Parts: sequence; structure tokens; C-alpha cells
Amino acid sequence: MNRIRRYGAAILAVALLLAALSGCARQASAEAEEAGGGGVEIISRDFSHDGYVDSIAFLLPSGWSREAFERIDAGEDMDAGEWGFEICVDGEEEPSVLLFGSRQAETDLFDPSGLSPESVQTGAGLTGSRYVRQTVSADGEVRQEYYVLLDPVPGSSAVYQLYASLPREEYEKYRLSLDTLVAGISIAAVAK
Repeated sequence: MNRIRRYGAAILAVALLLAALSGCARQASAEAEEAGGGGVEIISRDFSHDGYVDSIAFLLPSGWSREAFERIDAGEDMDAGEWGFEICVDGEEEPSVLLFGSRQAETDLFDPSGLSPESVQTGAGLTGSRYVRQTVSADGEVRQEYYVLLDPVPGSSAVYQLYASLPREEYEKYRLSLDTLVAGISIAAVAK
């Protein structure tokens, strides 16, 4: 009986999440059209891990693609305990944006130490901190890194993050799209 209640709660949480996102999608789509973009697509997926079911939803800019991943109890070549989406910008083949949950806050992708955070809030009410910095790769390419660490999500012990690394010109072109993607993130979690 408890299992039925939990699954019922999970379905209700996802339904509420999608209802909230439909309003966010209309607003974000209108903003993207004004900015010269082609709209957005609502992406949603449930991930099951560590006794939780997490539903991640977000607004994917038109022309971008995504692939979901789960690295639970991964092998030697993968970080254990990560799940989320690899996002390719505007038809590129290699992902340059990651939206993911993990069991730990520490990541090799980005260390925000010494940087001043900007507060962010999604349309679904999630809050967090955004960090942006410029780096130079070993081959001399100037890149912008865009990192968002979301505050804890009610009902989940996971840490949620978004990371993007783009050449400076692409970053300038897609900064509004990254902000729209962040504004459209919604996460719901329930215990199994």
C-alpha cells in the first residue's frame, strides 16, 4: 500500500512539474522569439537512484540536442553516481553543456572558489548561484565557463548543477539561451 502511495505521489509531482513548466515554456518561448531564437522544447525525464526518483525537466532551445545519461555504480572510466543530460549547442556533435545531479557537490568540472556568485531563480522556484569565468585552454583558445549550483531540492539528497564551456564568441551568442535554459529548470524528487 505504501508503494502505491509513493508512486502516486511521484506521478502527482511530475504532473505538477509539467503543469508549471507549460506556463514557463510559453513565457520562455515568447522571450526566445523576441531575441531572435526559434523557441524551446520541454524536456523531461525521471531518474531512479539511491532510493529516490528524481524528475528533471527543462526548456531546450530550438536547434539544440540532448542525450540523457545515468552513471550509477559506474565502471572505472565514469564518475559514479551522476545522472542528467549532455546538451549539444546548435547542431554541434560534442556536448558543451551538462545538466546533472550527483551524490556529491565536488566536481572536477568547476571550482567556484574566489568567484562572486550571482543569484538565480528558476520559473519553478528553484534557487542557486551562477558563476562565470574566462579561461584559456592549453592550445590558447579563450573559453567562457558558465556554472550554476542549485540549492538543495526538497525531497532529494542529490546536488544539481549546470556546467557549460564555450568559445568566447559562442558564449556571447548563446548567453541568453543559457539563461533561458536555467530559468526553465524544474526538479521534483520523491523517496521510493
